[in-house]
Amino acid sequence: MSRTRTGFAMIEVVMATAIIGGLAVGALTLVASAAQQKTNAANLARGQMLCRSLAEEISTRPVADWSSGGLDIDVDLAGVNIKIKGSDAKTVSITGGTGKRSGFTTIDDYTGYTESTITDEDGNTISGYSGWSWRVGVKVADIASPSSDDNKESGLRRVTVESYFQGRLVATTTFLRSSEWERVQP
Repeated sequence: MSRTRTGFAMIEVVMATAIIGGLAVGALTLVASAAQQKTNAANLARGQMLCRSLAEEISTRPVADWSSGGLDIDVDLAGVNIKIKGSDAKTVSITGGTGKRSGFTTIDDYTGYTESTITDEDGNTISGYSGWSWRVGVKVADIASPSSDDNKESGLRRVTVESYFQGRLVATTTFLRSSEWERVQP
């Protein structure tokens, strides 16, 4: 007479537990990865918004102080030649402004500006941005090759605004601004 088995063997229980455990770890890893991606996407959107906000503020400032008449620029479109003439053709040393941003009068004042607590133009802290910071770079751009720096006045500035979250670069915005653009604005 033979006996019929009615239960699981120990090896079957161990194997089933290992398989279920592996599947559970895989599912939890997938959920954690999706949550991290969602956080990264939200931080990217916030970082881009911060960069654009500060870039918009900076772009409202003039490149040059027009009270002295602006720059004497000679443009030869036939020969694709652009020259700064006279006393305006000088070496430029951009230094940043000090104090609140509301006191910055030109784009050059933002050179080297950093902020570890996000504030509005008047220095009021903007809530919800703990751990965020800004950094601004302003360079005199070469008219013939705007991605290159120039040490002579060209009337063209390349502004880079970077936003950081917990010390990690999240977003960057770069724009060019010409002193000639200011001259034609109403």
